[in-house]
Formats: sequence, structure tokens, C-alpha cells
Amino acid sequence: MILYLIFIRIKSYLLGLKNLMNAGLTLLLIGAAWFYGWSVAVIINKAFQGEAGRLTPDVAINFALGAIAGFVLLRMIFPRYKPQRQYLPKYYPLSGFQHYLMSVVSDFLKPLFFTLVLFVLICYLYLKDSQFTFLYLGVSAMISAQLFRRIIQYGIDFRKKWVSYGLIVISLLLLVPVASLHSYFYPYLKVLGLLIPLFLFAMGYLLELTIIENRRNQLSGVRGINNLYLKLFINNPKASLVLLVGILFKMVLLIADYKLFKHKGKHMFDGELFYWLFASPLILFTYVFNNVWGFWKPVWLNYELRIGSYKMMTQFVARLLVIPLVIDAMITIPLLLMTWENIQFILLFYIISMIFLVSFSFLWSILFPISVQSFFQMRGSSSFVSSIVSMIAVVLLSTIYLNYWFYILIPFYLFLSIMAYRFSLDLYQEKKYILVDKFKYD
Repeated sequence: MILYLIFIRIKSYLLGLKNLMNAGLTLLLIGAAWFYGWSVAVIINKAFQGEAGRLTPDVAINFALGAIAGFVLLRMIFPRYKPQRQYLPKYYPLSGFQHYLMSVVSDFLKPLFFTLVLFVLICYLYLKDSQFTFLYLGVSAMISAQLFRRIIQYGIDFRKKWVSYGLIVISLLLLVPVASLHSYFYPYLKVLGLLIPLFLFAMGYLLELTIIENRRNQLSGVRGINNLYLKLFINNPKASLVLLVGILFKMVLLIADYKLFKHKGKHMFDGELFYWLFASPLILFTYVFNNVWGFWKPVWLNYELRIGSYKMMTQFVARLLVIPLVIDAMITIPLLLMTWENIQFILLFYIISMIFLVSFSFLWSILFPISVQSFFQMRGSSSFVSSIVSMIAVVLLSTIYLNYWFYILIPFYLFLSIMAYRFSLDLYQEKKYILVDKFKYD
């Protein structure tokens, strides 16, 4: 069946070349792959010959591999986001593994991967040293990036069982350190070049099994409902623009800190308490999610009128948070791991602060709601109290870096998170009238 799928795709592509525009685009892609493959090979060859200044062959090859992986991941959102779909509906008489394999193979039968494979092959032909290593690692980087992209999109595009979010977090926690500390793992790249794709393939298969089948939509051919949470951002520019500005601002600061550390060996704000405000996902909450119903009033009203359960509302917010939290983690954790040696502290600090901020956001959103009328309003988009408490909590948690005795804060923060969540559930029936009062004139 897989061979038949490949045959059908190749046949369809060749028939499409009868169209002059398609033929011209194919020639353009081949030309671009040849030019960039040759250019990269020339740079790597010069590095081997010592004619590229301080650029070493290892760094040049790593840069090329990073560019391949980055290009695959960037294609997920540029020039537009393209939702991931299962190749065949669930009701087709195939096993779960066959469904998954068909979907994965179908992903690789696209012009993007044809171009990347051609780029790797051309670079391989022009290289004078480490030819097989580059070919092997180049294909591995391409496959790994696509499988990792699929894992991210499982978190966005499908209705899933809750266990799937645990699998996504496990994937991030295992892969981010490897990507961030690539220089340390460089001697093991040949082994990792095989193990990483196999690991991502297995994780993707497990995630495939967690998808909740929506037979009605599959039978009727309705598309797009699985992409609900992404649409809620796209169709809400007040939230998406504020989050974009916040994430970009944070990314600029962390990159500037990375550059400062590499050149002068020190951090911004001397790596003290204020620094950790930007190392946590705090900005997502002080900008938007400490006032989630102010940004998504129609969703709150719909839940209230139809269900009235705040527990169901918090589950909605948790799913909505997956997209910005994944983006924030992919930016923050690698940059922190490249400038701090204590991996245990970085991961614990980020995860515990995230749990704390998520749990308390459910409470802040009903205690201090603010009606959001514009992108950047003078009175702010979340309450002063929630922002101050969140900042103090994050700064206090960062003290675990100073002394192991402060690790006692971790169970304390987890206890507070549980209590805040339970308190929000108990308090909602009383405080929902505050929401009505705040939003009734919108």
C-alpha cells in the first residue's frame, strides 16, 4: 500500500508538469537546491582547508543541519499555517499503525522534501570530506524536524485524550537539551541521527492513538474543527497581537542576554531576581491569560449559557494555552540551557512556574476581569494585583538557584496551585456575576 501511495504521488506530480507554471516552479526549485547545495559545500570545504577564518568544519556542518531542520519547522507557519490532517479517515479498514505510516509517508511526498533531499545530495556530491556523514545527518535532520513538527501539530490540530499532552511535554523535555547542548552531543551525532527519528516516530504513533475520533465530521467531510484553538487566536487579533508583541519582546531580551554571555561571560541584570521574570512564561499571563475571559468573552458566555461548569471552562483554557506555551518553551528553554549549566534548575523552574501561573490564571480571570476594548488599552489587559502577585511568585521561585534548601518551595508551589484551582471552581458560581457586570456593555 505504501509503494502504491508513492507511485500515485509521483505519477500525479509528473502529470502536473504538463502545466507550464508547475514545470517552471519545479525547475526553479531544482536550481535553488543546486545553488544552495553547491554554496554550502564550498563553505564547508573551505572550513576543512582552514580558509574560512574561525569557521570550523563542525560548526559549518551544524549550521547547515540547523538550517535544514529550521526550514522544515518554519514551513509549518510560513507563509501560512497549514493544519495537519490524517491521510485517510479513521473508518478505513486499516490498523492504527498503517493509518499513521500512510500519514507520515504522505507528508514526505511533497515538493518541500524533494527540494531538501536534492539540496543534501548536491552538497554531498561537492563535498571533499565527511560526505557520508553530511548525507546521513542531513537526511536525519530533515526527517527529525518533520516528525517533531507533527508532534507539535498534534497538540494544535486534533481533539485528543489528556495523556497526549504528557507525551508532548516528554518529547520537548528530552529533545530540547539535545538541541541546546549540541556541541556536547556532537561525538554521538551518528548514533543520535538514528535514535532521534526513531524516538519521534514512536512518539508520533502514540499520539496518533490518543486522537479522539469524530466520526460525524469524517463522514460528512467537514474540515477545520480540529483546528479550533488556533482559529480562536487567528480570529481574535486583540489577543494574538498582544501575545506576539510579548513573545517577540521576550525573545529579543533572551537573545541579547545570550550574546552578552558569550562575549562577556555575564547575564543581563547580572542574572539576579529580575532576570527570571523573562525566563519564565510569565509574560503570557500578565499580557493575556490572567484575564482570559476579557479576551474571549463570547466563549465564556457560550459555556455559561450551555453548560455553566467552570471546570469545563478551565479545560478549554488549558487547551488554548498549549499553543503559546509550546512556542514560549521552544524559544526560552534552549536559550537558557545554552547560558546556564544547571539543567535541573532550568527545567524545574520553568515547569513549576508554568503550573503555578496556569492554575492561578483560572482564579485571576474571575476575581479581576477587565473588559478588553482595544489592542493596547491604557488601563492594561490584566489586573495590577494578578500581575504583581505573579511576578513576586516567579521571583521567589527563582531562589531555588541560590541554595538547595529553597527546593522546599517546589511542593509548596504545587500545593498552592492545586488550592488555587479548587478555589476557582468553588468561587465561580458567586463571582460569575462580576463577569456579567464587566462585560454587559460590550
